[in-house]
Parts: sequence; structure tokens; C-alpha cells
Amino acid sequence: MYCTTRLLRYVLCVISGICALGGCLLIWYGAWLLDSLSDQQRVMGMDHGEDLAAVLCILLGTVVIVASVFGTVAVVKDSRTLLICYAVLLVLLLIIQFVMVSISYAASQESLPDSLRQGFDDLWDSQYEGNSTLNTYEEWLHCCGRNSAEDYLHLEKVLPSSCCLDQDCTNLLNLFLAGCENKFKEYVSGKTANFQSLSWFLILFEFAGSVTTCYLVDSIRNHRDRIRFYN
Repeated sequence: MYCTTRLLRYVLCVISGICALGGCLLIWYGAWLLDSLSDQQRVMGMDHGEDLAAVLCILLGTVVIVASVFGTVAVVKDSRTLLICYAVLLVLLLIIQFVMVSISYAASQESLPDSLRQGFDDLWDSQYEGNSTLNTYEEWLHCCGRNSAEDYLHLEKVLPSSCCLDQDCTNLLNLFLAGCENKFKEYVSGKTANFQSLSWFLILFEFAGSVTTCYLVDSIRNHRDRIRFYN
């Protein structure tokens, strides 16, 4: 029994250490997300919630690290109460991260900002001349139209300079062929892919940590009951 309890303590300490490392990576990811925003995005207000997502990642990473330290202290103190609190905390973190992963996945697959949707609507409106909103996205994402540059040709509209590299459309090789809808989704997917992978990694170890903690609490209780019985 003592060997089993000691082994569970070692395993839980290792899991807590891995979770703490994951928390550090979350903080790094949040800092990278903030740093990756271009000046153009900030000036145009096109961060699309990335500032908020970055802050949430940093806060979540900090909480994960604090929880890991708390779990290690609970193991050292051999306290059933602290261990139970640690198990509950891990489950709460697991649920929070699962919700955040679901939101980020939905954002990368379906979500488009209202400003970009409005730009697409204006593009298909034959009575609307000019499209500064869509032009801004075209210049930023290196795309053209909603589906491709052919959108302008089908609608018999003049191809804007924002559809070309360095706004130089005299050279056909400078023309952006990809549509802005797919380009934006690729942009969001690229930003969220690392977060999703890291979150699933943490979710796995948080689940393992909560299960191990429950086994450890039960082992400690049984060990103490045996000591009281034989004494």
C-alpha cells in the first residue's frame, strides 16, 4: 500500500509539472498572439478579438501554473482536503479549456466578422460603387473578392488596386487570385491551431491528474484506516 501511495504521489507530481509547462506555453502563445498583430490591424480595428483571446490565454496559463503548484503542495502535505480541491480545480480547468477549444474551432470554420460580411454584400450590390471595407481586407490578406478575382469580372466592376501586390495592377503576376472568405478562414485557422493542440494536450493531462488524485486520496484514506485499525 505504501509503495502504491508513493508511486501515485510521484505520478501526480510529474503530471503537475507537465501541466505547469503547458501553462507556460499558453502564456507564451498569448504573448505571441499579441505580438503578431500588425500595426495595420490595430489602426483599422481589425484585431477580431485577438487581443481578448491573447489575454484569456495568458490568464488561463497563469491559473494552470498556480493550480499545478497547488497540487504539488497538496501532495507534499499529504492532505486529503487539498487533494480533493486540486482534483475539482483540474476538472474545472478541463471544462473551461474544452469550451474555449470549441469556440476557437467554430470561429475557424464558420465565423466571419460583420465588417467583412458587409463588404461582401456591398460587392454583390450592383448599385454600390466602391468597397473600402473589402478593399482593406484584400490589401491585408492578399486576396481579391469573396471567392476569387473573377467576382469583379462577373459583376463587370473595375478591379481595385487592393487586389494587386503593392497596389500595382499593371503586372498580371501581381494579381491576388484567392478569395477573401477562404483567406480569412485560413488566417483564423492558423492562429488557433497551436492553441487547440496545446489545449488538447493539457486537457489530457488534467484528466489524468484528476483521476490520479482521486486514486491517491482513496489510497491515503485506506492507508490511514489500516494504521488506526492495527493500532
